[in-house]
Amino acid sequence: MLAARDLPLLPVFVAVASAGSFTGAGRELHLAKSVVSQHIRTLEERCGVRLIERSTRRLHLTQIGVQVLDCANEMLSSVRALEQVIEGHHARPTGTLRVTLPLDPGLAAMVSPIAAALTAQHESLKVDLLFDDAIHDLVSEGLDVALRLGALASSSYVVQKLGIEDEIIVATNPRIVAFGPLEHPKQLGNAPWVAHSAIHPSSTWTFKSKRGQKAQISVDTRATTNTALAQRHLLLAGAGFGVMPRHMVADDLKSGRLEEVCPGWFHHRLWLHALLPTRQTPPRVSLFLKALEGAVKPGGFEV
Repeated sequence: MLAARDLPLLPVFVAVASAGSFTGAGRELHLAKSVVSQHIRTLEERCGVRLIERSTRRLHLTQIGVQVLDCANEMLSSVRALEQVIEGHHARPTGTLRVTLPLDPGLAAMVSPIAAALTAQHESLKVDLLFDDAIHDLVSEGLDVALRLGALASSSYVVQKLGIEDEIIVATNPRIVAFGPLEHPKQLGNAPWVAHSAIHPSSTWTFKSKRGQKAQISVDTRATTNTALAQRHLLLAGAGFGVMPRHMVADDLKSGRLEEVCPGWFHHRLWLHALLPTRQTPPRVSLFLKALEGAVKPGGFEV
């Protein structure tokens, strides 16, 4: 019975039928005549029928041989079509680029123009941006890239570091004025704080300075939320002091909606990572990562 392991015999059979001889097929396939003859005998044994009638002048296909030839040509045509699909996949971006990233207006402002440019330049490419703070399974959910800011849990994903930034202390001007001049985090021990419940669950925080100093304080958390986006809105509403990634409040600092407290001090240094399910990245992912690398520094990160 013919099995999957016998499929390499089909091109030999097709070549023999086309050339009309074992010798001609051997020249085409760069095989010895004896090897071609052996392949045909093996194919006939596996099929359990005679496919070729041999004569001294020319070979002739049997009736079943003609039918097998039609099927073999159809299968080889499908293989060639598959090769073209794969070659096209490697040559140009196709399919849907699926990216998951946090609910972060700074990252949205950085990634959205990249997505728009890619879809404008490549008609065969679509983009699906999934904004939430959940941790996704890239493989089971069919995601190409996950952007993550901060510490990463252990996983089998391929990790690419893109840039780093400080997590700084910010508040509205009225909040700052109420406490007077603030130069050191220890002056904020009695301040009302707004915290991200998943990132800052502890009530004791350690701050570091650019000069290597450390300061540990017990924070009085008055408001918590589970997304950085909601935390930013609470801070803008004057709910208290908070620590935020610098890129996320860059526009607020420029406009004066928020002010940096204790400049030169930071809570954590945060890496922006790209997580990939495999090192074998299709063109759509390679193009996205290359564009992202160029956008990280203008987006407020150090590279």
